[in-house]
Amino acid sequence: MTIGDVVSDPSLLPVLRTCAETREQCEKLLSLLDPTAQSPSSDPEEAILAASKQQKQLFALLAQLRGQSRDAILRVRQTKQLTAEARQEIDRLHLQLQNLYYEQRHLTGEIAACESYDHKYLSLPLIPVEEFLALHPEHADLDSHELMIARINHEHAEREKLEQARQELLKRKQALIAENKKRKDDLASLDQDLERFIDRLLSHLGGVDAATLFSALTPPPARHSSSTTDAFNAIAQAGTRTKNVLVMTSKHEDLRSSIQSTAQPSDHSIMSSKASAQQLPPPEKPEAIRTRFTVIAAFWAVIIFLGFPIWWKTTSIYRAHLPVPEMVDWANGKTCRPVFPLEIRFETPSMPIPEAQNLLRTTQHTLDDLNEFSAHHLRLKLSEDTIAAESHVSAQGPSVLAGSGKPDTALTVRLLPQEDLVAPKAELHSETTQLDIMYPPTQIPAPSSSNSPLSAFIASELQSLFTEEKAIIAQILSESNMGSANTNTPPSSNNQQPLAVLNSISPQLAESISRRLRRSMKYAETYHLAFSLFTPGAEPSSWDIQTAVEEYISPLLQALEPISNFTVDTQVQLYATFSPTAPKPEYDEALAAWTLKKEDLSAFINAAEWPLSPSIGHGPTINFILYVPEPSQSPMLVKEGGATSWIIPQWGGVFLLNPPLSTSQENPSSPTHLSKDALRAAFLTFSHQLLTLLGVPTTPTSLPFRLQTLIRVRAATLLLSASSTMGSLARLTESLPSIPIPANVAASVSTTLAHLASACTHLSEGRFEAALASARVAETEAERSFFEKSMVGQMYFPDEHKVAVYLPLLGPIGVPLVVGLLKEVKRIISDRKTKRLMRS
Repeated sequence: MTIGDVVSDPSLLPVLRTCAETREQCEKLLSLLDPTAQSPSSDPEEAILAASKQQKQLFALLAQLRGQSRDAILRVRQTKQLTAEARQEIDRLHLQLQNLYYEQRHLTGEIAACESYDHKYLSLPLIPVEEFLALHPEHADLDSHELMIARINHEHAEREKLEQARQELLKRKQALIAENKKRKDDLASLDQDLERFIDRLLSHLGGVDAATLFSALTPPPARHSSSTTDAFNAIAQAGTRTKNVLVMTSKHEDLRSSIQSTAQPSDHSIMSSKASAQQLPPPEKPEAIRTRFTVIAAFWAVIIFLGFPIWWKTTSIYRAHLPVPEMVDWANGKTCRPVFPLEIRFETPSMPIPEAQNLLRTTQHTLDDLNEFSAHHLRLKLSEDTIAAESHVSAQGPSVLAGSGKPDTALTVRLLPQEDLVAPKAELHSETTQLDIMYPPTQIPAPSSSNSPLSAFIASELQSLFTEEKAIIAQILSESNMGSANTNTPPSSNNQQPLAVLNSISPQLAESISRRLRRSMKYAETYHLAFSLFTPGAEPSSWDIQTAVEEYISPLLQALEPISNFTVDTQVQLYATFSPTAPKPEYDEALAAWTLKKEDLSAFINAAEWPLSPSIGHGPTINFILYVPEPSQSPMLVKEGGATSWIIPQWGGVFLLNPPLSTSQENPSSPTHLSKDALRAAFLTFSHQLLTLLGVPTTPTSLPFRLQTLIRVRAATLLLSASSTMGSLARLTESLPSIPIPANVAASVSTTLAHLASACTHLSEGRFEAALASARVAETEAERSFFEKSMVGQMYFPDEHKVAVYLPLLGPIGVPLVVGLLKEVKRIISDRKTKRLMRS
């Protein structure tokens, strides 16, 4: 099969013909240029002319072929475009067809659901169709749908009529019940009036027996009537007879005869009067009345003079005296405004004392001009080794601070002249708090000059060294000021200075400080460091932890001793697998390592199975986890950045150790023991993570300098925290008057206030380690007083609970006693009124 049989498009046939001609022309040209095909007698020039002619024809054919090829390509593109448009149209039609199929299927399902829907009207208790058509023959010609609607409407109308009838019957029932109740109340009140009248009449007429008097007041027997009117008529007759008895004369014989004459109607009336007289209780004897009165009086006497004092004594709440105004003043910042006077010692071994004092004076002026935060300022002083004690004069203030003890030296500056320098330079020692400033001797300021390049350089270096510390303290004070603003404290210029300092620093530094404060742990007097080795298999099973801790961690802990105490605990956990719900590591071919995504690091710790105790003893625990992955997943990295460690804020740190695998066996395996050198990188990382979790600043490079900054920051934090706790305790005791205040709480408050005053004094005098010690005691005592168990328990015991406790106990006892006392009071008042009437 030739290409002509395959290609049948008329537009491509000329291209094929041109290709064939071009091929033939190429073959002719090659035959002319072939030296073997030429005869020896032929002229070379003719051969060259013939080849040139054939070459021109070949170029013409190639140009023609290019044009045809270009046209063919354009036609192919056009055809492809038309094909794509047709395909899109077909896809659109196919999609519409599928949508129609889906719509048809949906409508079919909806129709089937509607046809099979079990409506409630099918279960309505309607009357039969025949009965409905008999009642309403005009609906006989309706279809089933309209007929059902008519039946439902008929049922609705009938039920409304029945409901109206039921409501009317209920109203009649309520009216009858109210009428019956009213008449019962009238009868009951009339009976009580008659009984009281008879009792009073008997008390006035001692010689008349109750049977005779009752028979006189009883109406003649009447026939029983079913109506209530007859009963009221009988009661009215009895009332008339009662009035007749009241107007009788005072003579005993006439009253008796009148009562007897009234009681003659029949024997039945006499029998009913005797029965009523027998039902009345006998009159109470005076001895019984006196006995009852004595019993009730004895009960109340015991309650008032014995029970109530005992209850008052046993249930009274002891509230020790607290200096609430002083506590509130501490919380609002009125008693103490933290200041941080940092003493900078200058050593000038090669400079005369007058020149050194002049340099310090000009540098101090420059620093004061640059400083916008009055709570944090630098004091420049000459070292005692430089000048004698009697001539030791500071450039800015007195040489001896008020108070006992010397202030802490925040920084030591050594001025070293160098002849070959053009401009001064500074170098901070990484192991001490010493700053060396090399300067050319020509830059020493003259005694009459108020400024010099050397003074400006020293001031700028000191400002840059303490920039981060000043920002941290400003951040702490601003948060404290915002907390005190909630207690209606009036704003002051001192409260605005920290905000101005925070606004003046760079956004990167502000973000770094805010992030570090969020990640660092709350200050504690003692921290527990837990170093854990976790591996998903059986190897490694041991490590040189003691040697590694002594070499890499112990020097750091010794440097941190003025701030906090530390304990160290270690453990090895084999077969420590990931949590089943945690994402598994993924292999990255570009890194040639197993990787963990950054967003999955929070689920790395298997808290359910890994033995990580949250607290050991009283202080918080900082966990450091050394994880050795199994050989099949080694090396393991964090995908973003390729790091092998990360910090868990306010909890600890993690390090992924990828030791070299053993290839002596068929399958690679991890080493069975980790040496000190293998642990070096991990424990250096742990030391850096420990500093970060403790809130140590990141600048400058000198670790002792940063630890001094941490002392000042912790002292300020504890001072403000203890003051805030005192304010909270004061507000708590004022808002809950029934809360008990034990004596130990008052003692703790007194100790807290004393140490707060001591810490504030030490801060103002520059003794920051002593201020930290006092603030630590104040914070501990403040927390102890605020979280006193008896006080905390009372906070959740409101007055409603007291009522719920006392009411079931005192209710059954108190109700009879109160009712008996009220009856006795009424009896005494009634007897006095009777005696007063008899006397009158």
